[in-house]
Amino acid sequence: MKRFTLLYVPLTLFLLLTATVFTLHSTRVFRGLGRLVFQSSSVRVPFEFSNHLVGEPMPEAVVGGMKPGDGLVAINGRRIIDDASWQDALASAKVGEVSVFTVERADENGAVSTIDLQITGQPLRMSLGQTLRDAAITVLFLLLLPAVSYLLGFYVAFVRPRDPLAWVLLLLLLSVGSIAMEGGRTGTLIYFFQQTLINSWGIWMLLFGIYFPERWILDKKFPWAKWLLILPLSAGATLNFFEQLGRLFGWRSLWEPIDNFTEPYDTIFTILAMTATGLFFAILAYKSGTLENKDSRRRLRILYVGTSVAMLPSLGIVILRLVSRGGEQSSFFDLVPAWFAIFALSALLLFPLTMAYVIVVHRAMDVSVVVRQGLQYALAQRGVQILQVILLIAVIFGTFLIIRNFGQETAAQIGFVAAGVALIPLIDFAAKRLRVWIDRRFFREAYNSEQILTELSENVRMMIETAPLLETVSNKISESLHVPQVALLLKNGATFRPAYALGYDSMPVATLPENGRSIERLRKNEPVVIYQDDKESWVNREAGADEREDLRELNSQLLLPLGAKDDLSGVISLSPKRSEEPYSPNDLRLLKLVAAQTGMALENSRLTEAFVSEAAQKERLNRELEIAREVQERLFPQEHPSIEGLDYYGACRPALGVGGDYYDFIELPDNKFGIAIGDVSGKGIGASLMMASLQASLRGQAQHYKNDLAELMKQVNALVYEASTSNRYATFFYGRYAPETRTFTYVNAGHNPPFLLRPAGDGFEILRLEEGGAVVGMLPPMMINYVYGEIELKPGDLLVGFTDGISEAMNPAEEEWGEDRMLEQLKECYGCSAKDILEYIVAQADEFASGAKQHDDMTMIVVKVV
Repeated sequence: MKRFTLLYVPLTLFLLLTATVFTLHSTRVFRGLGRLVFQSSSVRVPFEFSNHLVGEPMPEAVVGGMKPGDGLVAINGRRIIDDASWQDALASAKVGEVSVFTVERADENGAVSTIDLQITGQPLRMSLGQTLRDAAITVLFLLLLPAVSYLLGFYVAFVRPRDPLAWVLLLLLLSVGSIAMEGGRTGTLIYFFQQTLINSWGIWMLLFGIYFPERWILDKKFPWAKWLLILPLSAGATLNFFEQLGRLFGWRSLWEPIDNFTEPYDTIFTILAMTATGLFFAILAYKSGTLENKDSRRRLRILYVGTSVAMLPSLGIVILRLVSRGGEQSSFFDLVPAWFAIFALSALLLFPLTMAYVIVVHRAMDVSVVVRQGLQYALAQRGVQILQVILLIAVIFGTFLIIRNFGQETAAQIGFVAAGVALIPLIDFAAKRLRVWIDRRFFREAYNSEQILTELSENVRMMIETAPLLETVSNKISESLHVPQVALLLKNGATFRPAYALGYDSMPVATLPENGRSIERLRKNEPVVIYQDDKESWVNREAGADEREDLRELNSQLLLPLGAKDDLSGVISLSPKRSEEPYSPNDLRLLKLVAAQTGMALENSRLTEAFVSEAAQKERLNRELEIAREVQERLFPQEHPSIEGLDYYGACRPALGVGGDYYDFIELPDNKFGIAIGDVSGKGIGASLMMASLQASLRGQAQHYKNDLAELMKQVNALVYEASTSNRYATFFYGRYAPETRTFTYVNAGHNPPFLLRPAGDGFEILRLEEGGAVVGMLPPMMINYVYGEIELKPGDLLVGFTDGISEAMNPAEEEWGEDRMLEQLKECYGCSAKDILEYIVAQADEFASGAKQHDDMTMIVVKVV
């Protein structure tokens, strides 16, 4: 632990040094950006300058006496040492003011004299293309490249300070980022930092290629071979370090001898460094085709392609510069079009970004625990967004430059503004699709891991069956985290048994007891990690022999609870990963959420199955109710026999499909005709059964008691009483009509008295048929006596029987229709047929109800004497 802590001391000091250098470098970069933005107030360079010699002078320099070949010594008294120092000196000059340029000039005889020239500063005026080129170079090359490289290198080093490969990666990325610091003034901290790292670049490239992600097989066989390059490169880097250290502190006695000694070997050191860099790419290519692990080969191919694309454009420009006529006198970006230069600089950013990807997804360095949540997400999800923002800023920045310098190349400026406006939606459109493509093509493992919750949330909600749910969860976990064996155990009595298994030769027979130590730990609603080869692990100290054997059969390394705290519905068992890497905290967090979702989905599945079962039961009941309705309808009169002198009709509309209302028309011996209507207490199946009993009782007794209706009703009461419960009864009206005498004899057993409407003058005489006795089925026979009534019917008489479902129909305001309104409507339709009268009265009751729910059965009979 002490050693681990001490490693942070040099790392922190190195970070502070790098931050200081980058701050100094950024100050100079932002100063250059300021010159581009505010060109009218910045002094342009009055001449071309290279290797301390003046090239082609500008008009103001010619007026001041400047000549090609003059050696620049100082500006306004500030001595010129290198390119950086004259740029810094020129930055203090002001437009319209005279600056003193001290130069050395040789005459015809070769004599050198020092001359002070006065040159008036002129505003910086650059073409649109030059401005955009320099702005892109400044942002992409001088700022982003070192920033991304330094941040990634230190991030990995702080995560894995004891890993030598992490330090190699740090030094490699610092070397890459330091390319952008070229141009720093000799003898400064920036120059010392940049030269030291660049001269050691080949060493770190070679070492990283050999050891990442696993040691190169040829290096295992010939470990001495790499030292043929590393030793001379290290010697050259060491000599360069002390040379730059001497320059930094002004120790001429130190740096001058080293410089004189190494100068003849500079070409050799350059060739060795290029050889080491070439070997880096060769080793990557070799490993990407020979490593056993398929994922490692894929990642190394991406690393090889990414770093090659990053370096090749810039390497091409360097080669072009070396072979061009101008040689070193030519500016780096004067040799190629501005768009290619910008592309080359943008491509350099792929080097640290590609490194970041490989380090993130390569778990051997064990940085995924920390990086996957931050860097990987930034690369896969935010990297393109950052690029999108940079492009938008570039468009805005370019537009601002045009506004500041409007009037130069007007057509090009207007064209750029129009193109910039058009590019904004195009950049957004392309960025969205690029993010999806990067996620799916290069970040498959990370993409699946981060997307599993979303995919499960979308898929699980639609699953109403347990088997597809378990299969989906198992496959997603196995696919995203490379887990070869997944088992889902569901509660079955007092044990948890496998319900689905993935990756096993056959379904495991292992069970976890409800009172076992594994389930007890899972009841805390936290994942349980199992290390069966660790004697100090809880599973070897607490679990019984049978439970340990079952866990070994499942090959469990991680158990996840399904369900609520103390109400476990199941367990997910995961084997070790294929990489044998332990489950990281991020894995556990993700899997815990997956298990919670699966538990809720299982509960939803159980409730859905119960709902489906209940729906099926309800469907069966509805079908049985439909059958009962059909049976009940068959109990009502199916045909209406012709009776001399009568026009009659009846109908029943149950409130619940089946009901307890009853009406009947019966042909009796001796040419008699029976008419009945009744209302059983209650509704539904129970009432319909009693109604069937009442119908059977009436039809059976009507044949025996031909004349004594009072005795008939008594017998009906006795039969219904015996067949029904104490809370069941029926109001009942039964009458018998003799066509020869037009005599109508009746008994009313507690039913709504039927109306008899008899024309009388301009109106009607209303008679109520009330004679009878108590309701049937409530009291035993010995307690009831019935009497009958008799009336002679005349042509024009209208007999109407009804149940209270019609007379007591209610509207939404809970007002009853009532018998008085029904009587008035009967008078209105008196002249119609029996059927039309019935349908009219029912329609009027419905109209009064105004859509209010029907709470009672509606039954009616109409008999018209003709």
